[in-house]
Amino acid sequence: MKKWYIVHVFTGQEKKVKRVLEERIALEGKKDEFGYVYIPVENVAKIKNRQKVVTEKRIYPGYVVIEMEPADENFRLIRNTAGVMDFLGSDNPQTLSDEEVQRMLNIMETKVNRISREIPFQQGDAVRIIDGPFIDFNASVEDVYPDREKAKVIVTIFGRSTPVELSFYQIKLL
Repeated sequence: MKKWYIVHVFTGQEKKVKRVLEERIALEGKKDEFGYVYIPVENVAKIKNRQKVVTEKRIYPGYVVIEMEPADENFRLIRNTAGVMDFLGSDNPQTLSDEEVQRMLNIMETKVNRISREIPFQQGDAVRIIDGPFIDFNASVEDVYPDREKAKVIVTIFGRSTPVELSFYQIKLL
């Protein structure tokens, strides 16, 4: 009977480890003893070069979740894979309960299906306006509206403070 385990890998090498593991499992003819290999990720929208870019962000950096039968040769196969540090629980790898796995998969599914926004600004940040009628003015962020991807900034024009609502794309941090 297959059980779920958490494998600790070098951070940033999760995809490589997953690919190598799947290749090794296939080469050794152990597909029946292994199930799924997951990297828990979510989609995050960032602003890069004045454009919205959607990237994958790891929910648990440095960890891969794997379903497999608890056999010594399977543990050895995983441990002897490049980029793998060890199982969670080291000498006695701890299994995840079905409830924990289901909860993790549900979280992952909801986070992948919706795009969460990375909010690049917060109240009080000093910014420079890079687009629009106030280009090259410096301002300070008064309020942030993440749902609309806008920020209310205070610009000093002719000695007077003026609130202006701008898109995240129109400003950058100083």
